[in-house]
Amino acid sequence: MNNQNFFNQGQFVEQGVQQLPPIVTRQTNVVHRYIVMEQPHICEMETKVINHYIKRHKYVPRPICCEENTYCEENLGCCPGMNNNDEM
Repeated sequence: MNNQNFFNQGQFVEQGVQQLPPIVTRQTNVVHRYIVMEQPHICEMETKVINHYIKRHKYVPRPICCEENTYCEENLGCCPGMNNNDEM
């Protein structure tokens, strides 16, 4: 046998050497991806204003004055026939 080398389909092949099929190995690269999703939460903050109305009574003195008139009639016996409590 001649130990000549030759090319077979683009590969260097040595004559008289049995060529086996290639061994294929696989590596797995694990890539962790984190997807961030923003979830809004609405928190309503209510401000309640309570108005208190206070009715305060204040004492304000207001002096007033009133006048009362009385009428009285006296008969002093000046007219004949009228009795004025005089003795007769």
